[in-house]
Amino acid sequence: MLSIFEYIDVAKFLEDALEDKKSRNQSFSIRAWANQLGMKSHGPLYAMMKKKRNIPKKFVPLLINNLKLSGKEAKFFELLVDLSRAKGVEEREYYLEKLQVLSPKELREVNDIEAYKYITEPLHIIIAEMTELKDFKNSLGWIKSRLRAGINLKEIESIIERLISLGILKKEGHKLKKQVQHIYTAKEVMNKAVQEYHKRMGMHAIEEISKQDVEKREYNAISFNIHPKDLPKIKEQIREFSDQLVQNFEAKSGKGEETYHLNVQFFSLTK
Repeated sequence: MLSIFEYIDVAKFLEDALEDKKSRNQSFSIRAWANQLGMKSHGPLYAMMKKKRNIPKKFVPLLINNLKLSGKEAKFFELLVDLSRAKGVEEREYYLEKLQVLSPKELREVNDIEAYKYITEPLHIIIAEMTELKDFKNSLGWIKSRLRAGINLKEIESIIERLISLGILKKEGHKLKKQVQHIYTAKEVMNKAVQEYHKRMGMHAIEEISKQDVEKREYNAISFNIHPKDLPKIKEQIREFSDQLVQNFEAKSGKGEETYHLNVQFFSLTK
């Protein structure tokens, strides 16, 4: 049963809602859904699901009625729409806090740092790691100059303030010190925030493949057949490899020269 309380991404909720409708009626399609909603074509609905356009306010009541949302569910949906339209970190935080009040459980689960917000924005982790570079300067301009991702000074300042408030970073005089070794997400938890984080890091990888010299990066992929019973062992070996790589090659605090990210994806190509 699809539960809206499992989501913090309204576009993903609509995508899954469509799949849920299709599972109960094989002839159902996005065109049929758009028709139910009184749309002239399915284009606008498709654009909403793919985040190519915001959900217009006039469609919110139509979607709530069509999805049979009531009470807290309807209010939660409205707040998800507001969150998707939010501009800036403070506005996102405002809507996330309102969503948390309505949600019957924590919106996201992260090991060791339960209060950690916005795991969906990888720059929190990236900037936290950068503070341990040997030439790191606690300067918004310096951080901006070293980041490959486009971000303004105000956003960098907000991220640093949040990392300090969460205890991930600590200000000591004019320096910033990282207080936790690494942030690991809970294993085997179907978490929409964590999923969004991995999607964004995947997009970073796509963007950088044509920007970075091959000598400075490694992209590798292979497809092969397995026995499903071996899947737990394969996943455990992937985790062990990632942990071992960090143990063997992570520079000591204040000694590293560049910040890198390791992406590992292992997923089924057949069904």
